Amino acid sequence: MSETKGQTAIAHTNIALIKYWGKADPVLNLPTTSSLSLTLDEYYTKTRVEEADEDSLLINELPQDGKRVHQFLNILREEMGNFPPLRVISENKVPLSAGLASSASSFAALTAAVAKHNGWDLSLEELSRLARRGSGSATRSFFPDFAIWDKGHDDKSSYAHHLDVPDLPIALVVCRISGMVKKVSSSDGMQRAQTSPNYQAWVDESAKQLEDMKVALANADLDRVGQIAEKNALAMHDLNLTATKQRFTYFNQNTMKVLNEVKALRAKGYIAYATMDAGPNVKIITNREQAEAIKEYLAERFRKIQFDIATPGPGISYE
Repeated sequence: MSETKGQTAIAHTNIALIKYWGKADPVLNLPTTSSLSLTLDEYYTKTRVEEADEDSLLINELPQDGKRVHQFLNILREEMGNFPPLRVISENKVPLSAGLASSASSFAALTAAVAKHNGWDLSLEELSRLARRGSGSATRSFFPDFAIWDKGHDDKSSYAHHLDVPDLPIALVVCRISGMVKKVSSSDGMQRAQTSPNYQAWVDESAKQLEDMKVALANADLDRVGQIAEKNALAMHDLNLTATKQRFTYFNQNTMKVLNEVKALRAKGYIAYATMDAGPNVKIITNREQAEAIKEYLAERFRKIQFDIATPGPGISYE
């Protein structure tokens, strides 16, 4: 019996150093701000697509509700032309729904696998644009190391591209405070945050921070990179607390304790700056030389938290 024909793609997750937090167009997933990210080597999604009788989804060998994937595949059919139903078989090396951008690697891998399966000759930027309709953050997971997602002004102009940065010895200490599914989804969180009276000011400041971040990266100034990223992230989370529609927070007690320890590490002379996506998990920006010491320092103080070290990762690949 011949093996079922299919195609496999691997995409790594990314952490935004300048955040995406709000939609100018929810249908097209157009963001209110441009964003800048670092692709991570240690967290990835491997996705295989095979022709089937109907669209379906398996994640880590378990059947899932494939509604979101089916809707996305139909968007691709409308955009690129019809293709048969697909079985999507995904192996996810990212904790789901915990603020580690599992949807970014998942939709990037899915888009790439479908394109390869159907023989579409597309650039990385074109793949990025298509993936945006599944997950905004997925736009950035096609590229190695650093990427910028230009917000654009319509469907054709909103996609990511690689940012060439001089060798920067950046590393992240990932504090996996919780792997539980978050109570407020990213999409819902963004909608709420956009009701904050401070939202437009955050958008304006984020645009300035993006330009400052480009300069800091070009100068390989890791301290400055961390300072900008931490300020951008904490201001993003402040929006959630000042939302006029159902204010909320992703922080828990351990989040706050880890953030305090980050300040303590800086006082001790370490390069240590916090960034967070939609979830309680803290990512500490440091250099490769200090990452292990920071991990050990925190592990002694938080016995029940898992700590990983993440480093810059590759762009999209195929098997």
